[in-house]
Amino acid sequence: MLPALLPLETLPSWPAVQDPTVMQMLVLTVFIPFGIAAVFALLILGPAWNARSKGE
Repeated sequence: MLPALLPLETLPSWPAVQDPTVMQMLVLTVFIPFGIAAVFALLILGPAWNARSKGE
């Protein structure tokens, strides 16, 4: 059913698309989301960590 919904061929007048490498897939699916989550974690948890370190 999925191939019927998503065409898997390049359109006739468009340039050919290269298959992504394993590293490109890892960057897209693991490293970028982890980096975004790390930034949010620092923004949210950073002030509490800073206050705790100054209180000791």
